[in-house]
Amino acid sequence: MDKDAPLPGMTRAEQDLVHHYLRAVDLMGRLNPAHEPGRIPTIAVTHAAQALVSAARELVKALEAMVDRGEKEIYAPTLTRAMLLLDAQRRTERVLIQDKTEGG
Repeated sequence: MDKDAPLPGMTRAEQDLVHHYLRAVDLMGRLNPAHEPGRIPTIAVTHAAQALVSAARELVKALEAMVDRGEKEIYAPTLTRAMLLLDAQRRTERVLIQDKTEGG
């Protein structure tokens, strides 16, 4: 996808939805032990988990704003395009759990 392409036109609630969804993805990546070479401080994982709860609350707020305005559906192609322009593919790779000991 062309990284210089402008983001598609979205409402403020849709922009918030994309932002908080990707924030949650980033935090899930931080929680994934498969991407760390050794030991992970428990406090770091705790902070990421707490931030994930906050991001989920903000995601719900964005969706509730859409419902309150009478929006009955999400137009997936537009939101997907926005997420891809914001590097969602790379960001979601950190969520995957792969066995690195077996050539993964």
